[in-house]
Amino acid sequence: MKKYILFSTAVLLSACVSSPDYNEALNSWIGTSEESLEVSWGSPASVTYLAPNQELLTYVQLSPVGEEFCRTTFTITNGIVNDFAFEGSPCSLPPY
Repeated sequence: MKKYILFSTAVLLSACVSSPDYNEALNSWIGTSEESLEVSWGSPASVTYLAPNQELLTYVQLSPVGEEFCRTTFTITNGIVNDFAFEGSPCSLPPY
């Protein structure tokens, strides 16, 4: 029984941290169109225009009680994803 509890606790704790797979998945968006990103991720929580052909699309994931716990931002240049950043934990891919 102790081993089962220890294993269950380890599984739950590992779910609380964004995995390297999240970074790899975001990296796969580099070079794709903004339209493809929005089809998959939905409408962003915010859009920040940096220059005429450059913008930041920010997606926010909320906990069940409505607190923000992951923020992912994609940099779009000329309609193409060329960079990303994320903060918070745990981050997951859509659908959330």
